[in-house]
Amino acid sequence: MNNTIKFSLKTSKNLNDFFMQKTSFIEYLNINKNLNEVPEGILLIPILCNVLPVSWMLDSTIVINEIDKTFYESIIRMKNSYSNLYPKCNFKGKLLVKKIVDYEIDHNEKYLSFFSLGVDSTSTIFNNIDKNPLLVNIRGSDIPLEEERGWNFISEKLTDFSEEFGLEKLFIKSDFRKLLNTGNLSDKFQKKLDDGWWHGIQHGMGIISHAIPYAYLYQISNILIASTYSRTESISYGGNEIPCASCPSVDNEFKFAKNGKVYHDGIYNSRQDKIRIIINFLENNNKNDYLHVCWEKTNGENCNLCEKCSRTIMGIIAEKKDPNHYGFKVNDNTFENIRENINEFSKNKITNILWMSIQEKFLEDKEYWDNNENIKWFLEINLKLEI
Repeated sequence: MNNTIKFSLKTSKNLNDFFMQKTSFIEYLNINKNLNEVPEGILLIPILCNVLPVSWMLDSTIVINEIDKTFYESIIRMKNSYSNLYPKCNFKGKLLVKKIVDYEIDHNEKYLSFFSLGVDSTSTIFNNIDKNPLLVNIRGSDIPLEEERGWNFISEKLTDFSEEFGLEKLFIKSDFRKLLNTGNLSDKFQKKLDDGWWHGIQHGMGIISHAIPYAYLYQISNILIASTYSRTESISYGGNEIPCASCPSVDNEFKFAKNGKVYHDGIYNSRQDKIRIIINFLENNNKNDYLHVCWEKTNGENCNLCEKCSRTIMGIIAEKKDPNHYGFKVNDNTFENIRENINEFSKNKITNILWMSIQEKFLEDKEYWDNNENIKWFLEINLKLEI
């Protein structure tokens, strides 16, 4: 049974600096159908989604044999959305296709949702639990492909979660993060993007597209991807959206096989709202959960020291809950680390908005925290950025 897609690229010499390799693969680890049943115009979508932005930004031409008509028509809309997000950039490039085919899957109530055990994706699962979404995790995305220990840890936790909540799961193995030289792409476009390539351009379409061949094969017409930022957070930032590779204006334009749609879920919930949703759902259903949010450690555990771990720990405490029950290891040293690094943690405009939201939650019940020496200082510190 064929459960792997193998891609091969040819590029002109002037593009070589932006590619780490010219081959790529995606392996669907626990499927019982044959990928030979999926047409080329669907199978090509994952690789295309990872190289299209390179073509747009470098004004180059991509030539392919076949593509799905619905996806082909969505490309220009996604491209325009990126252009609106990053007005300093010129999104050009061409896509030449020999054959455009109008493939179709049934419109149905089947859902799949990308799931990393993080706050965003866990909140999305709980908000859509009535839809029984298939949990999809990509080995090679958050956890490096070669990190065996980290993958074993995360896959075990995800399996526990799927069994705890009675949901099916799909593991995908992919080397898509080894395809592009994101360092060189970031160096070239950092100033115009005000962001790196992975976070600013690649990860939205790059991740979503991995689900398309599977969704076609199993006739799943609804794909959920969790929001990173809320409308309120975006307004605080100064716009309708915080520029990011995964934004509602881009993700919601991703369509395939006539009836296949992507939903950027949770834009009306702030990160603090999402933490509250998770806590309330678990308590109401007498369940446990492990949150994995760390970008620093690759072994699957939370480091409990980095900005994202620290922010999540404080967000949980602001809801008057113990982070030790949610996958963290917290003691007095944790708070000392946060206190020493809070200015560094909150100096970025986006993370500053998130930290201020946590502070506001604490201040809603200031008297409750006034005698807590680990927290009191956080209520009194001025987090507002001087612009």
